Amino acid sequence: MKKTLLVSAISAATLVGCGGDDNKDRPYKALRDLDLACVAVTRAEDENYTGALTLSVVDTYVSGNDFDTASAEIVSYDACSDRLYVVNAEDQTVDVLALATTTSAPMKESTIDLAAAASAAGIDIGAANSVSARQGLVAVAIEAATKQDAGLIALYRSDTLELLGTYTAGALPDMVTLSDDARYILSANEGEPNGDYSRDPEGSVTIVDLKKGFGADDAVVSQVTFTDFNTDGSRAAEMPAGVRLAGPEGTTVAQDLEPEYLTLDKDADTAWVALQENNAFAIIDVKNAQVTSFVALGTKSWAEAELDASNKDDLAGNFASYSQLVGLYMPDTIASIEIDGETYILSANEGDGREYIYETTQQACDNAGHTWDGDDFAPGGDDEDADAYANEEDDCISFTDEARGGDIYDLVDAAHPLKDALDDNDQLKRLKVTNDFDSYAADAPVISYGARSFSVWNAQGQLISDSGDTIAKKVYEADADNFNSTNDENGSADDRSDDKGTEPEAIEVAQIGDRYFAFVGLERQGGVMVFDITDPAAPVYQSYLNNRDFTAGVCETVDGTECDDDTYNTAAGDLGPESIDYFTREGAHFIAVGNEVSGTTTVYRINFE
Repeated sequence: MKKTLLVSAISAATLVGCGGDDNKDRPYKALRDLDLACVAVTRAEDENYTGALTLSVVDTYVSGNDFDTASAEIVSYDACSDRLYVVNAEDQTVDVLALATTTSAPMKESTIDLAAAASAAGIDIGAANSVSARQGLVAVAIEAATKQDAGLIALYRSDTLELLGTYTAGALPDMVTLSDDARYILSANEGEPNGDYSRDPEGSVTIVDLKKGFGADDAVVSQVTFTDFNTDGSRAAEMPAGVRLAGPEGTTVAQDLEPEYLTLDKDADTAWVALQENNAFAIIDVKNAQVTSFVALGTKSWAEAELDASNKDDLAGNFASYSQLVGLYMPDTIASIEIDGETYILSANEGDGREYIYETTQQACDNAGHTWDGDDFAPGGDDEDADAYANEEDDCISFTDEARGGDIYDLVDAAHPLKDALDDNDQLKRLKVTNDFDSYAADAPVISYGARSFSVWNAQGQLISDSGDTIAKKVYEADADNFNSTNDENGSADDRSDDKGTEPEAIEVAQIGDRYFAFVGLERQGGVMVFDITDPAAPVYQSYLNNRDFTAGVCETVDGTECDDDTYNTAAGDLGPESIDYFTREGAHFIAVGNEVSGTTTVYRINFE
């Protein structure tokens, strides 16, 4: 019989966080001068833990907002204030959660209202997208009311929640991070176009250097752009051929590159930026605020691992390998950690296609040369049809780079080994693939979205290891009846098999004792899977826990399996994990998980068997 060792408080544990005039641990003068009132937090002592790492649920905070409104998307822990900071996009706020002394259960204590930041910056704002808290500072990435306009980064002190400053970011700042010493703030600015593709801003990275202070006259704000890599730019020849540039015709390289996430090394010398749709990393010199290089991430072969590729085969867990089928890694969240003096980048390989949609009439959609996605009406038919053609609005697709396996069947050479599979609903006919090519030779790969895995890369962006099909196989082993479910319906097993499977979305890394761990959040399936990455070349599966009840309706009222009244049913548990943050307090180790669809923030305790 296995024993479970709970990581518990010990007398020799380290106290972190300080108040009053004791500022000796604050790394630069401007931060010391803030005289932040920190609280004492008892960290877990460094000791060597053996056995498999498992998770247990402590408790959950429920935002109470409407279902699937991004009310708990990104969570970040600050040791100075001993608080969790959670982006609430629906309310344009950041929820501040206190943690119970003995259990670390989260409970709402206060709120950061972002209206003051909007007023100080002089712009109309949309949603907050990300938050990062370190050293008593809280940075928030906020998009403009019109996403294609420049957004902003707002900075607060964690003890009083006072606004310290606002800094102009690029269009759609989607992720923000503070360096470990809180000297730098960086945001990944996605620069996503609008639905009818009439505006496509450039992607960029914003770097804010706070060494000299937090006000407009002291903070140094740099915008790292990619215009030099345009086809007529001074560094065009440095762009690797493998970086996927598949945007609409006429798109520049700088418009095509869409920063999704970024991570820093421990000294904040280097930033790695995930360009998700481009299947690449940009590597940035932080101090000089310039791009060092790009790295194309390549493809993963599904000849050497298995996937369930169809949602129309009446069989969840129909695993198979396919020669010449490959997946683009297309990471969402990335994280970095130093092991034995080497920096490694870990990626959650979600995959993501581009599809730009807007509402208009069928007539206007046709006139624009776009693809109508609503009910069809006959422009030359009877009066009712003609009126609907000109006046009824529905979805119109201005651009998509996605197709299904069946859509490319006629483009594939008859001698291709996947030819028959692409016309078979039980195999690859339903699989979401790229539409990047006009034809496929017999030896050409068929390219799908995402790698359904997490990967470890070295600092140069070379692949060290990939989890293969372990995530899918372990989820299926844990709950075959609900395998590859989506995150906004229960009773939806196999629904995501043709898309990107469980969709590894979030990733966090932590050193605990002399071991290193990766925590991977599965956006569609739900839950957190844990791997020991002490040997980065050979990750070892530890455990999987999904705090989701598939027998409960996702809302108080459901229509079949779908939400019907926008009132989230707490019995369903956590839906759509979007972010994970590791922390230690009260002598124990924890992770906090922000769940976008359910609007819940759950704290898990880390245990060792």
